[in-house]
Amino acid sequence: MIVPSGPTLLGEKSQYRLSKNDLLLNYTGHIVSVVPAKLDVERLREAIARTFTWFPLFCGRLVREPEWAISVSPPQPVPLVIKPWNPTPSESMEATLVVRVPPALPIEDINPFRLLSGEEPVLGKFTILTSETATAIAMSCTHIVSDLYVAVKFMRVWSQQYVGDVIDRPPVYEGIIDPELPADPARLAFVRSKLPKLLSDTFPFDKIDFSIFAPFPVTRVDVFLSGAQVRALHSAVLRLATAAAARSGKEPNVQPSALTRQDVLSALIVAATNASYDTPVTQIHSVMDCRGVNPAFLPREAIANGIQYATTAPVTISPDPRELVLSYATHIRASLIEARDPQYVKDLLAVSGEEWYGPAQANLGHYVAPSPGQICINSSYRVNWSATHFGYPGQARWHHPDTVPTDNYVLMFPSNPVYDRASGTWRTDEGACDVSVKVRTGRQDLFAAEVLRVWKAVVGDGDGDWQALPKVVNFGHKEAGISWHAKL
Repeated sequence: MIVPSGPTLLGEKSQYRLSKNDLLLNYTGHIVSVVPAKLDVERLREAIARTFTWFPLFCGRLVREPEWAISVSPPQPVPLVIKPWNPTPSESMEATLVVRVPPALPIEDINPFRLLSGEEPVLGKFTILTSETATAIAMSCTHIVSDLYVAVKFMRVWSQQYVGDVIDRPPVYEGIIDPELPADPARLAFVRSKLPKLLSDTFPFDKIDFSIFAPFPVTRVDVFLSGAQVRALHSAVLRLATAAAARSGKEPNVQPSALTRQDVLSALIVAATNASYDTPVTQIHSVMDCRGVNPAFLPREAIANGIQYATTAPVTISPDPRELVLSYATHIRASLIEARDPQYVKDLLAVSGEEWYGPAQANLGHYVAPSPGQICINSSYRVNWSATHFGYPGQARWHHPDTVPTDNYVLMFPSNPVYDRASGTWRTDEGACDVSVKVRTGRQDLFAAEVLRVWKAVVGDGDGDWQALPKVVNFGHKEAGISWHAKL
């Protein structure tokens, strides 16, 4: 068990008041970083104790009355479990899949239901798996005190504390304000129309029907794109956008040059998912970090939940995959431009805050239910995961659990570095992307084939060179999964 090594950034405060957007009661986050060396466990213990002085909420306890808060005085011990590990050679050196294939690594997990019932009141658990050839450093926490931005920052600071060179800016605990709802009914209705369905789908904590979390069988399909392939896709869509703007003779709503690699990656995957749906996707919700957009309500380094959604206007479905990918990409970029407006962020924080706060007060949780015509893109493709390296830059790999149970939630990540046995060196493919999608079982082949069909229509097939195509792995075919994993 670990406590902060000294005074914390909260000073003499006994409680930290939670914002309404912090009340993601039954969601949790997990991060694992693996380095190819045996780290000093005692140094890791000392480093995390210093890290807790910046992140004291992990050492607190949830309070519901008279308001939602975290009690932080005195700080409570946090579990840090040290376990021996016997990784296979592929796990210690070559396992590059970001979303691990079950079974997951044996890390300690937060159970949100035991947390809320008071059976396990800790807000975070930490694990170190140690061996002679590799060390896995893991955290599991409730979303109440940490979204992805905070979790990544915590791991990065822990790494910096271990190495002895802390360069991150400290998190901010002041100036986080719940805005008032828009007074104009039309504006209020407009902002509410931008919320994904997952903010309105709830269940009672005192009578949980666990079947709602997995309403139908799904199969995992991953898409792997090299950095060169991502750049080729981006260039191809930019050419399509430029040609479309020239044909129309009008000023486009989104300039072709504004389209990013993330936009076109999302567009490609969403276009391919339509082959597995009864209803094609006409609205896309992109998870975004809105810290600092309106610092009067949410400062840049705010410890509070800064995750919101950039939601597209309705998209018209075209049978031409090139037109469809371009339309999806431009709609996504337009939604992100809109979501970077300070007034929009203020109103969105107000509206989404009520959607989290109301159910929390009624002892309800949220879940991701089927949403025909809608899809969520949760991408950390541009997150600097490599900065969490514990002294092994360019060699640290990170992992995300395989936990998404529905077919309307896409995960995207920067690819892990790869160890080249022949040269004995590590290689990072800059810009490479891992995409993990769950598809309704029985339709995974349709999605896999559509990824390649859409790719060929937009980018081409490299004159028949299969290596020019994205790699698509259908984990419903065990032989294919094993074969692909062996190649890693």
